[in-house]
Amino acid sequence: MLLTPLGEIEILFDNEEIEYDYTALLCDPSSFPDLDGRFFIKLNFKPDGKRHTISCRIKGHIPNSNDDIESGENLELKSFYRGTTKLSIGMEGDSGYFIDGTRASDTYDYDNDYLPDGVEYIVLGTTETEEYVFAIAWIDPFTEENEIQTWEGADPYGIRLEHQTFDK
Repeated sequence: MLLTPLGEIEILFDNEEIEYDYTALLCDPSSFPDLDGRFFIKLNFKPDGKRHTISCRIKGHIPNSNDDIESGENLELKSFYRGTTKLSIGMEGDSGYFIDGTRASDTYDYDNDYLPDGVEYIVLGTTETEEYVFAIAWIDPFTEENEIQTWEGADPYGIRLEHQTFDK
């Protein structure tokens, strides 16, 4: 298990904890001078035509009023705070629905959701994607000037660009 300052990271498939591997990433001083940790988790799952969830959670996290959704283009991300520590968990996605019920994204064939203690992929009955990634970054202490580094450091797409070994 990956241990962070806010607690252990657990990965759940349909609410059942599963084993996972993670990769420690460089906190490049030119890009992320204040980051204390940065990790990448890649999971493979062959869809079976049924709805499933794949969650990344901070075990035992007590929600904080500062916890916040910080999404971006092709990025669904939530940040969590405790004391002087900020931790962000990012996943690939751009989900949502228009008022008529059609999907807002034609790039991704799954949905994303935000949880009080983490984030989640929702594999739909029509999903064909077989790879799901989470990126985690934290900083202590965070300030108004440096806290953007967790957002940038927990962007899975940016990590893929940095490390071609994580190709889809």
